[in-house]
Amino acid sequence: MSFTFIELLSIFSVFLFVSFSGYLLSIPSKKKLSNQLFACYLLIIALDISAFFYHKFIQLPLALEMIRIEGLAGLKSPMLYLYILSVLYDDFSLKKKHLLFFIPLLINFIVLIPAFFNQSSSVQNEFFQQYTSQPAAIFITFFGYLVGFSFLFVEIYQVRRYGLIVKQHYANAAALNNYHWLKQFLIVDVIISVITFVKSYYRFTSESATTVDSWRIVTLILIVLFISWLFSKALFAPKLFQGINAALTPMEDNHSTPTDERIQTLNTYLKTEKPYLNASLTIQQLSDAMDIPVRELSGIINQETGKHFFDYINEFRINDAKELLTSDQDLTVLEILYDVGFNSKSSFYTAFKKETNQTPTSYRKSTT
Repeated sequence: MSFTFIELLSIFSVFLFVSFSGYLLSIPSKKKLSNQLFACYLLIIALDISAFFYHKFIQLPLALEMIRIEGLAGLKSPMLYLYILSVLYDDFSLKKKHLLFFIPLLINFIVLIPAFFNQSSSVQNEFFQQYTSQPAAIFITFFGYLVGFSFLFVEIYQVRRYGLIVKQHYANAAALNNYHWLKQFLIVDVIISVITFVKSYYRFTSESATTVDSWRIVTLILIVLFISWLFSKALFAPKLFQGINAALTPMEDNHSTPTDERIQTLNTYLKTEKPYLNASLTIQQLSDAMDIPVRELSGIINQETGKHFFDYINEFRINDAKELLTSDQDLTVLEILYDVGFNSKSSFYTAFKKETNQTPTSYRKSTT
């Protein structure tokens, strides 16, 4: 039995996807539902990719093959969206309303009932042989892309909204891990989705099998790189996920009340009491200590400083760090970053350079 390059590449891809899915399902985690949803998403992709080679081993009835094709295509986007919601919100759970996400899949099957499922075997075979010229096939393919890109748009909105909420409520850089991970993931997903769309476009419009195969190879190579990247994430960031409460919402700025006196009071409190030395400080904790409602406190910070809570608190931490860097040469940079309220070297270096345009080491040399 011989295999083409596309078949070998797809077999390798499926092996990686199945392996990573098994890893997700086997590791102990507080985000068990997230891992299960992501594993299902990856297994759906693996089954979809298997279309390039599975016919060498088994032959499915035509009706079952169509169910496989459309079922997998219709499950991918909703499953990914549910996974993203489960990562973002720590109180997420599956509900009956989530079944609405699968209505587009139902629409595709309804379209196929008269065009395919109610037809004889010979007509079904002809449908597959002339797939790219069948009106029903054209509709379900590009309707599927419309639905997929719609889900992608909503996913981007949800992740951006999440990032805004975290910056307004938390001063801990670790709280942004989910945001950075999902932002990177969606960038990769957008690239693969666009290339897959281009591949499908050429499949329906080009008579050159070579052109279509070239796009398939590009897609499969990107998929291999994608799953390899996931393995690297699992290796170097195994404790990646931490959700927020779904009840939290982005806070709008409040410009209705003068805040000069209150921002001075807030600055004085932070400088004297130094609550920012707690790496896990949240705006709710500061709100309780200052006896100012959370939304009002957020508005004061944003209006008077032009910063979110996250950056505002880091400014005080960096000022303390600058003082320690110049006054105590015996302290290492690592000791200083923990002393002033950071809990990772990368977040400290990023915040320090953002405030001073220098690294901590460069700053220490330039001031001594």
